[in-house]
Amino acid sequence: MKPWKGKRGRIAAGASVSLHAAVYLALAAGGFFTLFQQYTRQAGVTEVMVYSAEDLAGAGGRDAAGTDEDLGGAADPEGRAEASGAMAAGEVASTNPDEMGTAADGLTYEVISQASWEKAASTGSGTVSRPPALAGKPQSASQSGRDSGGTGRAAGMGKNEAAAPAGTLQVPDAVADILDALRKKFPIKLSETKIVPPTPAIPPSQSNTTVITAENMKAHQDTTVQQALQRVTGVTVNEMVPGISSYVKLNGDDRVLILVDGQSLANAQGSGYGRGSVDLASLPGIGAIDHIEVTKGSGSVRYGSGAVGGVINIVTKKGDRRESSLDAYTGSWGMHGYTLTDSGRAGATSWLVSGSLEQREYYAFPHGANTDHSRGDIAKKSLSLRLDQDLTDQTLLTVKAYHQDYHGHGSTYKADPAGWYLTANKPIDRLVNDYSVTYHFKKQTAQPGFLRYFNDYQRTYWSNHYFTRTQGLEWQDNWQLGSHQHVTAGAEWTEDMGTNYEAHYIDKKRHNQAFYAEDALTFGKFTVTPGLRWDRNSTFGSHQTPRLAMNYKANKDFNVYTSWGRVFSPPRLNDQFYITSTSHGNENLQPEEGYTQTLGFQYQAGPKTVLEGSVFHSNLQHVIRWNRAVMPHEAENLDEEDKRGFELTWKQKVNDKWDYEGGYSYIRTKVDKGAGLTFDTTYNQPNGYHAGIHYHSGKWQAGADMTAGTGRNDTYYRNNSYVVWNVSASYSPDAATTMYVKVNNLNDEAYDLYHNYPAAGRNWQVGVKKKF
Repeated sequence: MKPWKGKRGRIAAGASVSLHAAVYLALAAGGFFTLFQQYTRQAGVTEVMVYSAEDLAGAGGRDAAGTDEDLGGAADPEGRAEASGAMAAGEVASTNPDEMGTAADGLTYEVISQASWEKAASTGSGTVSRPPALAGKPQSASQSGRDSGGTGRAAGMGKNEAAAPAGTLQVPDAVADILDALRKKFPIKLSETKIVPPTPAIPPSQSNTTVITAENMKAHQDTTVQQALQRVTGVTVNEMVPGISSYVKLNGDDRVLILVDGQSLANAQGSGYGRGSVDLASLPGIGAIDHIEVTKGSGSVRYGSGAVGGVINIVTKKGDRRESSLDAYTGSWGMHGYTLTDSGRAGATSWLVSGSLEQREYYAFPHGANTDHSRGDIAKKSLSLRLDQDLTDQTLLTVKAYHQDYHGHGSTYKADPAGWYLTANKPIDRLVNDYSVTYHFKKQTAQPGFLRYFNDYQRTYWSNHYFTRTQGLEWQDNWQLGSHQHVTAGAEWTEDMGTNYEAHYIDKKRHNQAFYAEDALTFGKFTVTPGLRWDRNSTFGSHQTPRLAMNYKANKDFNVYTSWGRVFSPPRLNDQFYITSTSHGNENLQPEEGYTQTLGFQYQAGPKTVLEGSVFHSNLQHVIRWNRAVMPHEAENLDEEDKRGFELTWKQKVNDKWDYEGGYSYIRTKVDKGAGLTFDTTYNQPNGYHAGIHYHSGKWQAGADMTAGTGRNDTYYRNNSYVVWNVSASYSPDAATTMYVKVNNLNDEAYDLYHNYPAAGRNWQVGVKKKF
């Protein structure tokens, strides 16, 4: 071993131990911080007692904090208009900071911006009351519930009585005496600390998060999740046959967790290539999606420990209003599709149903000599269902189901200087049946929780017959412990099962239990969120994965953040048990382990300008890859994988009609196969570029978007660079009708995103959307 490599290992180990200790100490400090600031003296009790916001709801108020009035419609004092998809630090994707927002797990929570509160308080405009973030402000030990005019007990909903502070800690007199003495020695002036709105998820101000709204997808006439994702700076896709199989990469890594309403869709068998676990072609259609949250780098501990590249959470629509719509289109290569959506509410029950049919006879690529029309044909049917039943004011039952039935052909190719040539057609059949039942509680509070059962099944035929099922139970709850601390905790149980008859494994099962907790602590402009996850895997035993995130919001326009998290990613079932004459899995594979870290900023450069940037780094040991240079192909552990990079995004609103954006990303990957770290030549976009310009005026909308990649290895890929332009335009003669046209790959660029698998050439779609 080289001296520096040994030294580097010791340095990394020391840093890891130190960061582990920092997370554990931060969690312990959070508990003491809660006790030290949020206690009240309670005579007659013998132990510390915690009251949640739900227990204390009332005092005549409409929310958990007991407030009975709103902010009088106080608006954003700066009157800023966010660019589509951009989120100001500490806020949610909403045009009004006092509206309801959506967390990263799809739950709803209330946000009141500090700017709105300060403006309302200073100007006296509107009717101002104590915001929820103040509801947990502690009383001194000399105060009691009766001092505020109440009865000294938690009041119920609608009662004209004072409520105990939300999230308060009631302690015996003896404990209060000790804490009083400590307070005198270490005074904490809460009045000088700014209030951060409570949120049950890691806030976007602590992560590199982009939100793709339904309006944004509609403006670009997206028909798939993949089309929406490819407009985000730094996002790339490994795509085999277009529309049939593709896997997303964030920060240059395809170890990406994809969720729907906070529930993982990871396939326990893995993908046919790379480390991805969710085929984008198997996801729900755009008609059922409210927005998509793209978080790069280390995610919340609630999402698991294997998401190196990041997390994509698809949040579905809730049918709160009566509406039906039809989207019908036709286009190149015998393409046509229909999506019918119906939503509504009757009493306490709401629903949304979206069904779609999609067909394509073949697909073509530029400069291809072979014109066999059987390649890439698609016949897909899908159905999404969501039912929401209000049980009480505080509880809700949600039932969701998704079905997809797919038939078509994939292909293999041979590439030479003259173009790509079809070598074989491979039939593909896919059946997806997913369903879940979720019980939401405390839904009208700022700290909602849920209990969920889910069951995801997928059957795929592509050379082999793959069967996989994942089912599980999830519980999560949130507590706002005063105005400066928000705690999230949860537990999970999952069972993975996989079968592949041709690969000689049947009903291979794996179980996992997990517990996690996060503690968001706010100190003025500084917020720190330590988190810890504990997993017990039936195959690989127990492991702990801490995470630490911090951000400093210097002012209303500038925020800087950083995050660090451990990684633990077990082998997929195919990695261990897939055995054929040409490929051999390895039951003795070790899990991938390491860490990922991010440092970034968000800057509101002006009322119409947003600049965001980040640098990131991930380092993994025991990296799992299939060695296809030997026969039979073998799954093996490499010594090390190191990824580094950065990205910048600029968004500018010119006026009410025009806006534009641009972005650049750089990824450098090195791998160690036993002889030291060397550059990985297989990444499809070392330098990534994105630009878009958009027009919207009255009944018209139009846009042009460019994606490009340079620095590719032209002995592995067909070319070392590519540039692709997509354009779209729409006209709405009335509020219920939209006619649109779009052209993909307008410049008919010839390139491959997956080695020797050509991307689609120029193609067009014409359609109409009608609401009823």
